Amino acid sequence: MSAPPLLWHLPISHFNEKVRWALDWKRIPHVRRALGASYIARALWATGQPRLPVLFLEGRAIADSTRIIEALERHRPEPPLYPRDEPGRRRALALEDFFDEGLGPAVRAATLGPSFVNDPAATIRLLTTGMAVGRVVPYAPRAAVVAFRAFYRARHDINAATVAEGRAKVRAALDRLEAELGPSGYLVGDAFTVADLTAAALFAPLLFPPEFPYPPAGPVLPAIGELRAFLGDRPGLAWVLDTYRRHRGTSAEVAA
Repeated sequence: MSAPPLLWHLPISHFNEKVRWALDWKRIPHVRRALGASYIARALWATGQPRLPVLFLEGRAIADSTRIIEALERHRPEPPLYPRDEPGRRRALALEDFFDEGLGPAVRAATLGPSFVNDPAATIRLLTTGMAVGRVVPYAPRAAVVAFRAFYRARHDINAATVAEGRAKVRAALDRLEAELGPSGYLVGDAFTVADLTAAALFAPLLFPPEFPYPPAGPVLPAIGELRAFLGDRPGLAWVLDTYRRHRGTSAEVAA
């Protein structure tokens, strides 16, 4: 019997949540391994690029959430995440790409940018949710916290300009979500697709729905609350919570 797929992931990451959700939606038994500070070197070794998630499936390492879901559709076609009709499939993939590029980085900049300025230690505790290293963050030397903050901001191009731009992009993505929703309550056709999964997963750090598998401990970072207030009481945010409630389901994770 072959080993189950192995997912290298960052528990709090919304792009990693996108892949976990796809694995759980398709009921694919898999092992999860949260990587600490070594993840860049290990991802480079496995895939030639420095980011997570990385999924080991059928003897190969696959990086990038879009490519991973594409591979999962071939590996386990049912239940599908891609519409069966070609126009629907093209539309779902276009929306997936829009939310990946226009929303994912913007949420990160708009929430973590101010948080790193105001309370870097609390921000690092959030980022290490679900990881053993998170237990030692409160005792980390200030120099280590400052160094990590500089590294993270440079790595993800987070600065005053991208924070301001991020807020506008998050609002634009919410506008697009609400405009694209059909009478069915889905973004494409009458069923849950990769477009719905991507939009809901990438908005999750603003809301942390009850079904999110790695809820952060402690109070919400003030920057997240401020961004929620900036967006207001929008039907798109209610849709995110409802989509999690209806479709997130239970974990297909198995013991290593």
